[in-house]
Order: sequence, then C-alpha cells, then structure tokens
Amino acid sequence: MNVLIVGATGNIGQHTIKYALKEGHIVTAFGRSVEKIKLKHKNLILFKGDVLNEKQVAKSMKNQEVVILTFGAPLNKKTIFSVPNLCKNGTQIVIEKMYMIKVNRLICMTAIGAGDSKGHGRFIFRNVVEPLLLGRIMEDRTNQEEVVKNSALNEWVIVRPTELNDDESQEIRIIKNLDREKEPETIAREDVGRLLVDLVQHKEYDHTTILITN
Repeated sequence: MNVLIVGATGNIGQHTIKYALKEGHIVTAFGRSVEKIKLKHKNLILFKGDVLNEKQVAKSMKNQEVVILTFGAPLNKKTIFSVPNLCKNGTQIVIEKMYMIKVNRLICMTAIGAGDSKGHGRFIFRNVVEPLLLGRIMEDRTNQEEVVKNSALNEWVIVRPTELNDDESQEIRIIKNLDREKEPETIAREDVGRLLVDLVQHKEYDHTTILITN
C-alpha cells in the first residue's frame, strides 16, 4: 500500500519507516529534516515539508492510501509553560487534505497523558513528569485526539504509547480500558513503529483509542 508517514524524521517515525518497508509498502516519509533519514530503499520517497504548510501536505498526499502521524511538539521552556497547537492544527490540516484526495485511513499516534489516560503510568511519570513537564503538551495531544474523533474519516485509530525507551523489541500489550488493567510501564520505540505499521491492514481497533506498553 502507499503509506504517508508524517513526522518521519523522529525516532519513532524512522522505526515506522523500517517496518513499513519490511511489509512491502511504498513509503513517503514527510518531515522538515528528511536529510536525517539515512536509509535507502527503492520504495522510500523522502518529502521535505512542514505539517502546518497546507500546500506541502496536499502535495505529499497524492496517491496515498494510509496516513500515519508520528509528529509531536518538542519539550522545551515554551511548551512547559504554554499550550502548543502543533498536534491539533497539524492533524486538522492533514485530515482536510485527506478529504480532498479521498484518503480514508488514518493512524494517529498521541501519548499516555492525553485524554482519559491522564494520571496513569508509572508512579514517577503520573506524579512528576506529566504534571510538571508535559501538562501543556498533553493538552495539545488531547485536542489532537478530539480532531480525529470528530472527523468524518471512514477509518481511524488513535494509539497512545506509554513512556518510551530504546530497549529491544518485546511483546506489546494493548490496553483498551485503563481502569480494568495493570498500569502501563514503558515501551520500546521500535515496538511503537511496529504496531503502527501492523494497524495499516489490521482494523480491529478502528474508531477506538488504544494504549500500548511492553
């Protein structure tokens, strides 16, 4: 399938590229710094662009069948003290262009701490990291999720990875209801990319929000 990965230059984005190519997809890697992608493959197309640039997003969307979002606002002084709008506005632009080109399938990565996952995770995350450092970023993530849920797309799924690490790939635990399961801990970035690619063709979680952990 033709797969557009928006935010492809980040760590998770690059893992997503690797697994998408492994599965035989034709991948368009969209990002502001595509020169960071050193992987070479006949089915990999690099597209330098900004998710807030409507013309660039529209151009990258041509002939696509699935869109995977892996971008997010950086943690810095500005995002600690004020709510960014990158995820909300960027996702809105992507969805508008999906409507125009008639692309139906969206896989949207957000994060633990968004929506009703606020206050969950490991003790230090839910009591220190999230409230002190990530609160404003998670507001943007929550707004991003609402944009997806309120869209008219035929096929969408929201994926919230828990705290990230660079461990080797492990079994992935998928949580649909945090109140009924053991608290999530951490997940390998590689496993996030692998799961996002699995969802290109596996649609059992469509129109739902899932949290993933090892």
